[in-house]
Amino acid sequence: MIKNLQYLRGFAAINVAYLHVLVGSEMYGINTSIYSTIGKWGANGVDIFFVISGFIMMYTQIHNPKKTLEFYFSRINRIVPIYWLISIFIILIYLIFPEIFRNLTLDIKKIISSLFFVAQPLTGNKPIIVIGWTLEWEMLFYFIFGLSLFIKNIKKRIMFIFLLMVLTFILTKTFFIFEFFLGILIAYIHNKIKINHNIGLIIFIIGMILLLLSLNSYFDKIEIDRFFVWGIPSAFIIFGAVYCRELDNSLLFYIGNASYSIYLTNVLSIPFFYKFVTFFNIKTNSELLTILCLLFTIVVGCFFYSFIEKHLKVKRKRI
Repeated sequence: MIKNLQYLRGFAAINVAYLHVLVGSEMYGINTSIYSTIGKWGANGVDIFFVISGFIMMYTQIHNPKKTLEFYFSRINRIVPIYWLISIFIILIYLIFPEIFRNLTLDIKKIISSLFFVAQPLTGNKPIIVIGWTLEWEMLFYFIFGLSLFIKNIKKRIMFIFLLMVLTFILTKTFFIFEFFLGILIAYIHNKIKINHNIGLIIFIIGMILLLLSLNSYFDKIEIDRFFVWGIPSAFIIFGAVYCRELDNSLLFYIGNASYSIYLTNVLSIPFFYKFVTFFNIKTNSELLTILCLLFTIVVGCFFYSFIEKHLKVKRKRI
């Protein structure tokens, strides 16, 4: 595993979590100037995740090739257990205390489609875990990538993936599917071309500058796909990071490992935090509350990773 990418995973998860913290503060009437300043900028964590995912799938396949079924099993084993666990937990809470949910309604179609990552195409709505809409795209990418493994020639495999993504774009009009493809190209280039640390660092800095430029409110006023606003900067960031000298920080590496748990559990930790604050009528600086909520969200995600996620993976039986 490339450590720099693990750090970026943690950065992406925290970015998304903080966006949800700010949205949650608005929902519970705790208005902050931060939300009006940075808007939906934290959503770029999703785009960083998508590019990293494309890179990791191709990078891993180059260095540790898997057959299609083995690949599918590894992805399901990584994604499904805690996703189902949290989804089922939310369903049970909804059935017992439906009044505590502000924007959730459930029926059998939504439950089944959510659990099998097809809520958007079947219902036109997001799944039970709202952030799960990104995992539905992730699963589609895994399906396409798994099919490509039947092709042995790597250049033909990449072309096959590209053609299926073009078909997906034609059917869905969703451009950010190509963020996965950018990651695949970066992994292929990384395997073929060696670039020194300094050039990698320059590319990384360019990517970060481009990402920060999207903080400008101008981007909220124009119709431009997130692929161009956040996807391309994310590609520069990942491209530079894989060539930069690897940092060695055990805390950041741990947060990167826990990023999936942080990413999913914030749908529970953030509402809990704000319900607690409003119930006990805690009065303090609203900006400080968002920071405390973010720290609480990270701690909950890390706890969930250490004591639940790591123990839920299924061992594959070899025949």
